[in-house]
Amino acid sequence: MIETTHDIFLKGALTIEQPSKGYRAGTDAVLLAAAASSIPVSKALEAGCGVGTALLSLASLRNDSTLSLTGLEKDEVAWSLAMANARRNPLEGEIEFVLGNVLVPDEAHLSRYDLVFSNPPYFDDDRAIRDPDESRQTAYILGAPLEAWIKGMLAMATPKGRFLMIHRADRLPDILAALRGKAGDIGVCPVRPRTGDPAKRVVVSARKGSRAPLRLLAGIDLHPAVGEGRFSDAYQAICDGGVLAV
Repeated sequence: MIETTHDIFLKGALTIEQPSKGYRAGTDAVLLAAAASSIPVSKALEAGCGVGTALLSLASLRNDSTLSLTGLEKDEVAWSLAMANARRNPLEGEIEFVLGNVLVPDEAHLSRYDLVFSNPPYFDDDRAIRDPDESRQTAYILGAPLEAWIKGMLAMATPKGRFLMIHRADRLPDILAALRGKAGDIGVCPVRPRTGDPAKRVVVSARKGSRAPLRLLAGIDLHPAVGEGRFSDAYQAICDGGVLAV
């Protein structure tokens, strides 16, 4: 048995059990869910959902009995924890977790979802991350290019479906290259650790098959200037049930 912790998200709206070591969900999952919540869809899939934090956060934020949510995860331990987390939290809508690999989507998932969203592992750039913890290394470096992950996500979206991803800011050129010719109406939302800092994350949205131009959004600061509080007003609003417009 692996050691786990029970962690609170969205100011107590969710309790998530996750491994105490290795990859652990945090602000990225909350931001991804808040961005997904701003998109009016009825059927959504999270690719590589882990223990279900982002997917269940979306269910909590939307609180919609008509919403159909699917989490796709290839790791059986994470998949099992995700199902337990869904049972632990009273949430509206249809929620299911299935075993599968975004890099090789099952035919049953192709062209099916209004929205496909993901917080991919930081996997194919070992120059950027050297983590001694083997469990985290597995999550971060899968030996497959980011382009293949994005290709799998787009394959599961409907012809005019939405794509949504949070990733490192330095990988934005690779994300845009993978979307080129396949999706448009791209929105780039910078995520800055603190007011005045360079962005370390980006939330990227797109519409499959669209040719609309790219939109560079104002972005969000997670923390205010030093000495002005723990979290920014914008991030506090998300934790209170707000959305992140993309």
